[in-house]
Amino acid sequence: MLIVVPVMGNDGMSVDVSEHFGHAPFFAFVEVENGKIESVEFKDNPFEGNHSQGSVPNFLIQSRANVLIAGSMGQRAYEIFVQNGIDVYPYVEGTLKAAIESYLSGTLKSDYTGDRAHDHEGGCSGDQKNCK
Repeated sequence: MLIVVPVMGNDGMSVDVSEHFGHAPFFAFVEVENGKIESVEFKDNPFEGNHSQGSVPNFLIQSRANVLIAGSMGQRAYEIFVQNGIDVYPYVEGTLKAAIESYLSGTLKSDYTGDRAHDHEGGCSGDQKNCK
């Protein structure tokens, strides 16, 4: 199973989960088998700072992700993931390690209630249309 997490760094399991997945500088690709982490690979977000609607979700879908653990995201991005069979766990804070451990222990919830990253001043420079 491949779990993808947008993160703020690329130097191990102690990096923080990004508040908004489309703005994350990196994605952690965590391969899990039989409930154990087999490998972790960090990749640059090729759309950081300049992405159109659907570009980041399509990048992650092409990676064959099964699960996305993220901070916040736009409604359209959430819908794209769900329509493509990816389980989404939004509103996660803390480190990559804590996020993966919570998923593996079954304590994460997958309830989407909206894009919390845009609920504060400065989210996507006020341009929610192109920030998904």
